[in-house]
Amino acid sequence: MSESNFTTEYADLRPLLTLSHGNSRLFTAQCNGRKVVIKTLKADRADNAQCRAALRNEYEMTALIDNKFVRKAIDFVRIEGLGDCIVLEFVEGKTLAEHVRVGTLSKKQVKNVLVDICDGLSCLHRNNMVHCNLKPENIIVTAADCRAKLIDIGVPVTDPDADRELLIKEMEFIAPEIIKGESYDNRADIFSLGKIMEFIGERNIARQFLPVATHCTQFSKEQRYDSIAEVRSAITKEHPTMKVVVLAIALVVVGAMAYIYVPKIAANVDKERAERRVAEFNRELGKMQDELPELCKKYELKSLSEPVAVDWSEDSVRYMQGLSQYIGHDEAALGLEDISAKAVRFFEQQRAGIEESRQSDFNRLLVNEFKNANDSIAVTLRTPLVDPTDEQWLTEAEKWLQQMK
Repeated sequence: MSESNFTTEYADLRPLLTLSHGNSRLFTAQCNGRKVVIKTLKADRADNAQCRAALRNEYEMTALIDNKFVRKAIDFVRIEGLGDCIVLEFVEGKTLAEHVRVGTLSKKQVKNVLVDICDGLSCLHRNNMVHCNLKPENIIVTAADCRAKLIDIGVPVTDPDADRELLIKEMEFIAPEIIKGESYDNRADIFSLGKIMEFIGERNIARQFLPVATHCTQFSKEQRYDSIAEVRSAITKEHPTMKVVVLAIALVVVGAMAYIYVPKIAANVDKERAERRVAEFNRELGKMQDELPELCKKYELKSLSEPVAVDWSEDSVRYMQGLSQYIGHDEAALGLEDISAKAVRFFEQQRAGIEESRQSDFNRLLVNEFKNANDSIAVTLRTPLVDPTDEQWLTEAEKWLQQMK
């Protein structure tokens, strides 16, 4: 199809989802009696060459995959009013995030879904592709048979205009090497899958996978499982019958003690882990707070014509990426400080510090210009001043600026 032509095959377009950040929006449509999903760019980015190229690249990657656990990309078309669009398979169901939050999946269903995710990722990895954006919202659990479908393949977009706190929470599932802009491989998806297992376990739905999750979510990719096949094996591993019998006997013997002490031990372990995370977060935050003088110098106000408010999105996104690995855990429930709230306050304090420095720059420039001005207003205001203080200079300079407007 010529790029200048629009297709008329898709009818009954209805909005499905528009993310608060990122470049995309979703619609449902009908094509030859079949319901499909249309993924296109937001209206203000429909003509952006870089965004269009990224959308085309996403289609070309996804179209290579034919696996029942990965949502199929059907076509790439141009639709009047929308522009470039990816036509995707419509999957009836809810996201894994929705199921976990309301507790509608059994332990067996959770295990099946995790195995499905492994099989879908294996297909991607065999085709030299990394999902990069694996999180509970990007996994649909089908309504008909409770099987998993992976969607939204590709590196997540960190839109500087997006809500900072929301972005920090969403990047909880993204591997550190991707956030830092370093090279990554299949082990980035292994990290994300481990975070999903933690997300499930923290809600007490299926905690038996937490040891696997710990191995998956090591900060260094060299310390994680080497392949998704190893993760699948760990998820599905069954103990030999004799070991199960011995374990059952042991559990009967110590059952009463375990009933009393295990919850306390688990609570202590969770609290110690959270305390370490808070300490690491505070150390990282301290380093970032120490950068304020350098930021003030970087964003120094050079002219009275510049606004005092400043766009510091480049550095705020960098900070967000550095802190995201610590966000998304409920430290407050363990009696510890709320990391998410502290991160938001930090962003506001850094911005306020930069603007305070720029206001000081503005005052300095204004006083200097007032002292050197030769107009009658400046001369009249300066004449009564005898050994003035810095505050008096600034007060008269502000009067001069108002009268000169």
